[in-house]
Amino acid sequence: MARLCLLSLLALMPLTSAWAESPPANAEQSGASALVEGADGSATSAADPARPLIDALIEVSARLRSTPYASSSDAARLNTERFLSGLFAQAWDFSNQRGQLHTPYFGRSYRIEGMPGLYNPDNVYRSALLEPDGVYRVYGQRGTHADLSFQILDQYPVVGLGKNLLVIRPEEFGVKPGQSFEFYLGGSTRIGKRWFALPRNAAAVLARQSFGDWRETPSNLFVERIDQPVAAGYQNQFSIAATALRQATKLWVDGYIPAIERSTKVNELSAPRGSDTSSGGLGGQLSVMARYRIGRNEALLITVRKANVAYQGIQLGDPWFVTPNTLMHQISLTAKQARIDGDGFIRFVISLEDPGVPNWLDAAGNPEGFVFMRWQGVKAPLTAAEAPIAKLVPLASLRAELPADTPVISEAARRSQIAERKWVPQVR
Repeated sequence: MARLCLLSLLALMPLTSAWAESPPANAEQSGASALVEGADGSATSAADPARPLIDALIEVSARLRSTPYASSSDAARLNTERFLSGLFAQAWDFSNQRGQLHTPYFGRSYRIEGMPGLYNPDNVYRSALLEPDGVYRVYGQRGTHADLSFQILDQYPVVGLGKNLLVIRPEEFGVKPGQSFEFYLGGSTRIGKRWFALPRNAAAVLARQSFGDWRETPSNLFVERIDQPVAAGYQNQFSIAATALRQATKLWVDGYIPAIERSTKVNELSAPRGSDTSSGGLGGQLSVMARYRIGRNEALLITVRKANVAYQGIQLGDPWFVTPNTLMHQISLTAKQARIDGDGFIRFVISLEDPGVPNWLDAAGNPEGFVFMRWQGVKAPLTAAEAPIAKLVPLASLRAELPADTPVISEAARRSQIAERKWVPQVR
């Protein structure tokens, strides 16, 4: 990652990643308890406190550049730089939160490009680090977006894909868009309050806001620690970030990405399955993970029924399992954003060149990468007819595979479509 990006857990996340949302069971993980090296600053040079992070950055950069993919093309080199910058940015943000366990806050991890862990462009991930003996109040105001959930995880988002210990959904206790809410975590039972026992291995709370339409409003979220913890002594932030950077690299490069490559097929889609809650996946979410591979004159046509769910979306990722630039390229679409054909199906087209169809998924210069599809707020079990189907076709024959009334999108119309995406970072 030389101009790269870091880790978003689950699907990774403010310190999270999307993907990371439903990893294979054998994905390698590093837990909160493993993040101890350098926490007290013992590895820090008296002459240069930043030395540990400098050394880690050089080491991780060399590790990434040593892979065959990193030198395979100019696009791959740029992707590798972005991956590195993302890893670095999230490790640094994590070190800030790690030093503030006595005064937690919901960190943000929104980046336009280079979000490791296949960060979902339709989500806002925000996470706060916890101590299992702490007592917390979480409160805010629900936005108009499609889904809001809080996951209690047993690992820090940046350095591991934690087990889903508890999921809290404000809508399950009657909170509607525009309404305020609060709940308490840990300590003694609070009569008359919305209270949850804090699992003894709790390390973080991950708030996930999913948007069916990017013009929906986000939630306002706050967390405060209401017991009286003893503030930690001096901790070298550079040393903490260095350890996080190494562990995040090990998690993704040596663990998750090779595992997901082994467990997925190219240009073939499986039936939707429940996300793996033992590795940070969101309970109640269904997903499909696959890899795509296309030539310059080819397109991968994905056909899926519009489902009766709160949120349905699809996105692409590059070979580093990183989300490409979400504003310059239409690398994702939700069911609300996409054209739904008269037969109730949505037809997405992945290609390197613009085929002039409404539901184009721009591969952003990557002839191969990942496809991730998600369903949240499922009101009834999905049927076999709702499973997606993929078909590789010559680009010249694409129109013959689509309904006759599929409109042609002009260059001007495409620019307008992309322009709709560019204001999002300013309002979230």
